[in-house]
Amino acid sequence: MKNKPLAILSPLCLCLAAGSARAELEPFSFGASETLAHQSNLGHTDSSKTRSVSDWLSTTELSAGLNEPVGRDKLVGSAAVDFNRYKHSHALNSTGYQAAAEFDWNTIGDLSGAFGADSRRRQYFYGDTAEFSFGNATPTTTLVKNLQTDNHAFARIMLGGESRWAIFGGGDVNRRNFSNDTFRPNDERQWSTNLGTRYSTSPDLSFGVTGNYVRGDYPQGSITQTQSNFNSKSVSATTKWQVSGNTRMDGSLGYTSYYSDAFGINGGTRHFANGSLNWVWTPPAHLSFTLLLKRSADADTPAMGSSQVLGASSLNGTSINTIARLGSVYAFTPKTSLEGSAEYSEHKYEDLMTGRLDLNLSPVTVSGSTRTSRFFLTAHFKPTRTTDLSCGGGRETRHADASLQGQAASYNDNYLQCVAAINFD
Repeated sequence: MKNKPLAILSPLCLCLAAGSARAELEPFSFGASETLAHQSNLGHTDSSKTRSVSDWLSTTELSAGLNEPVGRDKLVGSAAVDFNRYKHSHALNSTGYQAAAEFDWNTIGDLSGAFGADSRRRQYFYGDTAEFSFGNATPTTTLVKNLQTDNHAFARIMLGGESRWAIFGGGDVNRRNFSNDTFRPNDERQWSTNLGTRYSTSPDLSFGVTGNYVRGDYPQGSITQTQSNFNSKSVSATTKWQVSGNTRMDGSLGYTSYYSDAFGINGGTRHFANGSLNWVWTPPAHLSFTLLLKRSADADTPAMGSSQVLGASSLNGTSINTIARLGSVYAFTPKTSLEGSAEYSEHKYEDLMTGRLDLNLSPVTVSGSTRTSRFFLTAHFKPTRTTDLSCGGGRETRHADASLQGQAASYNDNYLQCVAAINFD
């Protein structure tokens, strides 16, 4: 029988019709959603050189969650499975998942912490991260089935809680794998740790210092060796400030030293200022704003509203990344709202080894930048407490310098998307 993925909408619509039925399921929650989307450039290819492929995508997701107090502690978990079906590009049909679990613990004193893990599998699309091809064998186009799996585990500990003085630390382990052999050079492993202290001058204002160390590698190697390694050391001054009842902000400013085998023929070190600013403003009306400014070596820059698993996408990359995001929500009524977001990011590469060879058959290093802008506008309607309907669209544009030709692609992509969701908790 011929597959008709768009017909999946009908059973979910029946669920939405019953959405007004209230279910007290604590500590559990359950949900389902159906997404119908269209992309004008599915593979994020350069349309000036290659014909763009457009297609419709149907995604059905089933999810469940747990939020259970355990004495003074708490256990939180979530899991979801999604079925992705394309109207024409059947080779990209896939089944993905995401799962996360976290245990928050507290002792009798001011000692507390958390540990947990999360994982996600999804179809890889070029442009989702600040990725870079490490050789000619790694394509930038993604019109092939290639499942990207991110696994992450962490542990946190803090002495002091919300008191005036606090000391905290933690560690993370990240791993990223690709199912398609031609993408294996971008498999990545990373270990990181942090240690810091914070002092609160009042309940609304605090200052601190945080140090971070990151070590990782690309197990499949770079051009000149079987394994490519990197590490970074950074220190930052931090602050959190509740400016008023409707305005809050937190920020950091520091210094990073970053070494990678992929910098130059014999490896090298980059030094740069790092920092971030998060600002949230909810004026006494129906409007709210969020602003993020960030400069770091973090490889991933998901768009606002992305459903990526928190933590699994915090791998470092081979670029220095500058990101600016602005989002706003206007609530017309308690049931209807309009959400908009704009994002601009620049990924700067210096003396990065590529798969190209010079006349002496030696690896070549390149420098350059990619610049990506994203704009999205979405309308939401909540007919009942448990249901949400939304439709919207947007555009994504990436420009890569000519010096990165063959390693990074320029493209334009237009999006349309409608989502019907139901959640019981």
